[in-house]
Amino acid sequence: MSLAFEKFIKQYNATGSEKADGYSPDVFVGLDEVEKEKVFDLLVTELPWGIEWLFFLDSQKALEIAKERESKLRGNPYAGAYVFQQQIVKYSGDLLYQRHMIDDYPGYPENIRPLVVDAMHRTPDNENTIAFYKNVILAEANSSAVARASRHLLDALKVPRATDAEKEIYRGLVAELRKDDAQAKLRAFARLEKYMRNLTTHG
Repeated sequence: MSLAFEKFIKQYNATGSEKADGYSPDVFVGLDEVEKEKVFDLLVTELPWGIEWLFFLDSQKALEIAKERESKLRGNPYAGAYVFQQQIVKYSGDLLYQRHMIDDYPGYPENIRPLVVDAMHRTPDNENTIAFYKNVILAEANSSAVARASRHLLDALKVPRATDAEKEIYRGLVAELRKDDAQAKLRAFARLEKYMRNLTTHG
């Protein structure tokens, strides 16, 4: 039995905050082929959490499992379909699953929506993600989801923040987008139009 496998089993059997910390990368390095299969099967029992390690161990097999689970779990607001969707987009480049994330968003409970917004940020930026962030900013009641969508929108539009002056503008835009004031949000969108044009021209 390899040291990596022993470490994995220890972390797999952990509880409480230690378990919540997730797996350390070193437990997947140094496994032999038989151990990799055992670890893979054990990780499947914990899905959707740990899906990224399945891809590390066997990306093709993980992609098949992720697509199967995603199909079954869509519509269940507590099942974490967005976790699979994010990883499928990352490893396959299939933006259909990004579309699924957008379509499924309204069905998630309020406490999960910020996590879905962050998952969207881990997929490629395009006109659909920008429209998604703008819609969250305008229509979402969850302040955490709005705050995250605001920052992700500015990042997607490549709003600069290299200098102190740029950072001040960036922070001002985020503040406007987060206000409970539709007109302030629309003013911020208007200020972002030049970045939208740059994205359309160069994207």
